[in-house]
Order: sequence, then structure tokens, then C-alpha cells
Amino acid sequence: RIAHEIKNPLTPIQLSAERLKRKYLKEIGSDPDTFRTLTDTIVRQVGDFGRMVDEFSAFARMPQPVIRPENLGRVMREALVLQQAAHPEITYRVGIPAESPTVPCDRRLIGQALTNLLQNAADAVAARPREDGEGRRIGLTLEPSDEGWTITVEDDGVGLPDGEERARLTEPYVTHKAKGTGLGLAIVKKIMEDHGGRLALEDRPDGPGARAMLILPAEAPAAGRKEEAVLGVGRVGHGA
Repeated sequence: RIAHEIKNPLTPIQLSAERLKRKYLKEIGSDPDTFRTLTDTIVRQVGDFGRMVDEFSAFARMPQPVIRPENLGRVMREALVLQQAAHPEITYRVGIPAESPTVPCDRRLIGQALTNLLQNAADAVAARPREDGEGRRIGLTLEPSDEGWTITVEDDGVGLPDGEERARLTEPYVTHKAKGTGLGLAIVKKIMEDHGGRLALEDRPDGPGARAMLILPAEAPAAGRKEEAVLGVGRVGHGA
């Protein structure tokens, strides 16, 4: 309710700034570049604020997962396609088996966790200065592990902070980014814990950057086993 009330005035502010730019930019004779910059700043900052409110709201009312058998490769591709469209300057290297596993999970929540990690990776990649001609790369892979299945998001960005700051990255409201709520990784950690899995963060082993891993169990967590028994869960599904 509070988040809704906060967001109510944001839309007219944003629309008003966009209308000012469209209607009056051609009539500004003295300093059109400044006018354009200021209206763009209003639109951008309102958008950023709206996303921050969404994150606070999502964290405050995190739903319990609805565990069903889901094709993990399909969930990954759905999260990836939105990021590819938003960041065409980044090269995404994808390693998802043709026959992707069917695992017990909440499709929407795992998609949200993946989206958070992919967006973090895109932010980190954008923040690292590049040599001329040096590309920007993010990897997304799915592999079996001793614990079940591991989704890995790897980037060649600025990397993780050191020491105590790194240890606190998954705590709510802790961030090392200039702009951020500090809730992205906290949300991911909570989602994984609710699935009986975990989030792991480490340095990229072969260069600058970071690696984030979503480690999902092959079996449903205790709270979801009753529904799993009704729906049925296999190890491998087709059509990823």
C-alpha cells in the first residue's frame, strides 16, 4: 500500500517531462542541449526511483514458492532474452543442455533470481573501463552438480569487493554500487533458501569479473514435496 502511494505521483512526473521535451524542445533557442539534458535526467531518475520502490516492495512481501516441475533451460532462456534485448552491446555466451532438466521449483521466482543476477552482471560489465575494441561478455550455463543443478552467471566486469564488504553482499540494504538498493542479492539468497538451495559468489577464475551460482537441489524442499508427489517430477525434460 505504501509503495503504491509513493509510486502514484511518479507516472505524471515522468509523462510531464517527456511532454515538455516533445512539445518545447524545438522552441528553446538559447540552450536546447541543457533543456534536453534536464528533461532526460528527470525521466531517468523517476524511472530509477520507481524500480527502487519495486525492489523494496518485492523484498517486503516475498511470496512462498509454489513448487512445480519446471524445465530449467526454458526458465533460463526466458530470463536471458529480456536481458539480451536490453543490452545489445553485451555478448552472451550460453551453455544450456539441449535436453534440459526438469526440476522442482517456482518458475517465476527462479526467473526473478536469474534476472537479478544477469542485471548485476550487466551493471558490472558496464562499470569496468575497456581497451579499444575490447568486448563485454556475460556467460550463462547450466550443469549438473553433486547437490543437483548449478546455474552460473559469469561476467568480465569490475568484480566483487574484498573482505568484509564481500561477506555482507547478500545482506539487505548492503551494496557496493553507486546506485542501488542493496536488495538484489538479498532477494536472490532468500529465493534460493526457500528452494532448499543456495547462492554462491566468487571471483571469475580466468580474468577480471565475478561468478554467481544458483545451486538447486534435484529434490523438492520439504514444503514442496506434497505438491511434487501429485504433479510428478522427472530428471530430464525435452523442449528447452
